[in-house]
Amino acid sequence: MPVSGQIWNNLCRLARSKTLWGVLLLAVLWGYGYAMNTPAVDMDDLAIATYQQGGEFLRQGRITVWLLQALTGIMTYQRFWPELFFALSLVLAGILLAAVLYTAARRQAKQPGAQLLAAGLLLWPYHGEILMYSNQCGVGFGYLLCALALALVLPHLLCGWRNSLPGACGAVVCLCFALGLYESFAPVWLTLLCAALLLDAAAAEPHSRKAGKIWGSILRGLWPLAAALVLRKGLAVLLCAANGVSGQDGTASKTIFWFQRDSVRAAVVIPVREWLTNYLARAFGIPALALLALASWAVVLWVLRHRGGNGRALFAAGLIVSQFSLGILQGTGAQMARAVQCFAVFVPFAAWLWLAPALDRGKQGGAKAIICAALAGAMLAVELISLTGTIRYNRDRWQYEERLLIKTADELNDLDPAGTLPVAFVGQAELSPELQDRLVIPAANPAYKAAYLIYTVLGGPLGDLDRYENPQTMVINWAQDAFGGKEQIALLMQQVGRPCALADADQQDAADTLAEAGEAPVGVSLQDGYLLVNFTGWTAE
Repeated sequence: MPVSGQIWNNLCRLARSKTLWGVLLLAVLWGYGYAMNTPAVDMDDLAIATYQQGGEFLRQGRITVWLLQALTGIMTYQRFWPELFFALSLVLAGILLAAVLYTAARRQAKQPGAQLLAAGLLLWPYHGEILMYSNQCGVGFGYLLCALALALVLPHLLCGWRNSLPGACGAVVCLCFALGLYESFAPVWLTLLCAALLLDAAAAEPHSRKAGKIWGSILRGLWPLAAALVLRKGLAVLLCAANGVSGQDGTASKTIFWFQRDSVRAAVVIPVREWLTNYLARAFGIPALALLALASWAVVLWVLRHRGGNGRALFAAGLIVSQFSLGILQGTGAQMARAVQCFAVFVPFAAWLWLAPALDRGKQGGAKAIICAALAGAMLAVELISLTGTIRYNRDRWQYEERLLIKTADELNDLDPAGTLPVAFVGQAELSPELQDRLVIPAANPAYKAAYLIYTVLGGPLGDLDRYENPQTMVINWAQDAFGGKEQIALLMQQVGRPCALADADQQDAADTLAEAGEAPVGVSLQDGYLLVNFTGWTAE
């Protein structure tokens, strides 16, 4: 039977399973119910209109984000629907990915293994961080596009250059729009590519393939990615021309940081130190990163146990390197929220690689199946606990900021019930002590000892290890300086029901002078012809 037919049969087998749909529905409700029903606002939620109307998405090549917003409006802040779109995309991606990987392994799709793989993708902890931004709901759609691309290209990948070129071209289109969400879906594609090739190599007769065939399969997986990057660039140029968008990409982050250092030594030491800290030291205190470390070792041990040539070691090495390819290109390990998009595929795949054969055998697997099932359940429990904690912290942080904004709005209404006076904003808000405590890894955790060893050898500052990326950036503080103006803080005030006119340039300069001199009253005060809001020392309590 052709490879495409095997994929279709496995997909139909899984799609007809009420048990699989039920398990994934429970995972959605348990993992994302809190996010769907508890509102939160973050930086990009406020900036979506600025990015969309100003053409910034098109300048960055994020054509899919621009199209989703233009056609559906789902990227704008709202409750429930963005998270639901995200979760449903992950459900479909997980089922499709299970069908494709079983096909690559030349096995018939079975329920326990498919549940492990799909639920693992759905419940990856850092999805909770992604969902702090409503407009990040497109990330789930990106996984679905990558899984669809793998399904389309698999016959071409496994059977040769002349096989299924139309399918490979379809994969190019899917990857184009996945990359149009984020360039970080390139490592996701590399992860899926190496996973499929590793399974195919393991299913073949040992030492039955020569180097030319091995490298040919790699090239057949890489050219769709290269073509997708070119196609995305071309579509971005056309959309920019059609919408009158010009100018340079205004994003603050660039891809290559290696040579933006004071010396060659710094260009090497700084990224190595950051990478080790983010992915090694913090693994002692963050379950998601501990799972990443365990998954990497699991893949290494699996290849050592299943030696047999055919490029297995090469594909396994590529699978692990793919997890850090974004950080390697950037020369830093700090962009965790972007890099962990490929971890969401890699960790469940590593678990599936080891556990699915025993789980799928059921009773025939005996005690081994029971042990594997227990390990799989423990892994998913760790993921779910981490995911729920991450979402809850981010939502609690926004609720604290919302209370502070509501308190500010009440004070503004007391001093100016008609809402006619302009408002100047200064100062930096701070998290509550309770949130600050939840922000960092406890000092007794071994993560600090690992970090101390890293910094002793490689230098650098020592401080608290945060559980989350960009935890210090409160939305209130970001909104006061975003895009060189105060428009975003005005949007925040509008979000809590108190629209306000912004102070003119002279009034804002006067307010800034008071703040710099330490003479600005804490909270809301009436000044000469305008109202002053000073967030420094201003709390929600």
